[in-house]
Amino acid sequence: MRDYVLRRLLLIPLTFVGITFVAFCFTRFVPGGPIEQAMAERQQAEQKRGGGKARPTGPASPEELDNLRRRYGFDKPLVEAYAIWLGVWPGPGAWQTGRLDAQGVATVEVGAAGATTRLTLRRNGDSIAVTTESGGAADGWRAEPAPLADDPDKAPRFVAYRPSFSGLLQLDLGESTESGKPVWDEIKARLPLSMWFGGWSLLLAYAISIPLGVAKALRRDGAFDRTSTLTLFILYSVPSYVLAVVLLKYLGYELHWFPTKGFAWDGLSWGARFHHTLLPLGCMTVGAFTALTLFTRNGLLESLGSDYIRTARAKGVSHPRIVFVHALRNSLIPIAATFGHNLGFFLTGSFLIEVTFNLPGMGLLGYDALLHRNFPIFLGLLTLSSLAMLLGNIVSDLCVAAVDPRIRFDKAA
Repeated sequence: MRDYVLRRLLLIPLTFVGITFVAFCFTRFVPGGPIEQAMAERQQAEQKRGGGKARPTGPASPEELDNLRRRYGFDKPLVEAYAIWLGVWPGPGAWQTGRLDAQGVATVEVGAAGATTRLTLRRNGDSIAVTTESGGAADGWRAEPAPLADDPDKAPRFVAYRPSFSGLLQLDLGESTESGKPVWDEIKARLPLSMWFGGWSLLLAYAISIPLGVAKALRRDGAFDRTSTLTLFILYSVPSYVLAVVLLKYLGYELHWFPTKGFAWDGLSWGARFHHTLLPLGCMTVGAFTALTLFTRNGLLESLGSDYIRTARAKGVSHPRIVFVHALRNSLIPIAATFGHNLGFFLTGSFLIEVTFNLPGMGLLGYDALLHRNFPIFLGLLTLSSLAMLLGNIVSDLCVAAVDPRIRFDKAA
């Protein structure tokens, strides 16, 4: 068992790199990226300064476009940019652009407020030497020419930067292109709400489906079995977001039994939190426990018809022991195989439900990130969901091994 888990854990990095690299490639080639978004905001700001008139605005200057490309990492080749995002290749870190004077010299201030350093840049042939204002070492700062194709007559342009490893391995996923906040801060602000709904939905789905499936199997073809099966199929056929809209309209807006939107996590008591939770949680759980219930029922019926069950009856084993010790354990194998995959839902949630109820969770954050081409947020959420899926696959295998005594992850396997 230990060797099997170690082998699976060693496969996670390679699989994770494959998933994130494909997604990273999409962020490079999908139109309407952060540069286009920044340009659209610039044009809107110019229109507002012009009194709201829809006057035509020209494109940004080549220098502004180059700065935008550097800010969002589009100035690097694809593989190098991905390695920088992953944190295995040094990126530019803090950087600043400017122009040298007629003598090939420039002075810039770098660093945070209150701890700035004045650097002197001096052109030396095709390179640029960097020193402090007093002529000392520049503390890792470098500079290189950054010419533009269409400004050969202007003063030489440079970019000063300090290389550093700053990526996923350093727990740094950059900044949101929309809010300017660190990606991890944006995710951590939404994570408690998603864990709240995801944890309850996961718990309720299994707590309802397994007993209900057993009850249906023991009352096979009876009134309870037929009625509950019809109800389950109706619930399964209704999309969760449609059910959310219907419940929100009648129970929220018309009867005023439940809140209609929002979830102020810090400003609610435990009773108010559960009151806000009931409608979204019900819509999230319906589809999951419906399928799990039918899996449990059909699996238990198949196990009860097996030869080893007939042998146990012939030996005089009691009916409760046959059902709950022998048959139920084997009927739970399909459910155990899918348990780990549901851990991804525990983190990401359902963005359709969160959009309908205006819940500031991970699903709504991912939806907004895709809508506004906020690629750092998108990649950060993909990182969490991918790791949850990969670890969930291992958890599923361990659950199957715990339920099915025929499976043993030894060296021979």
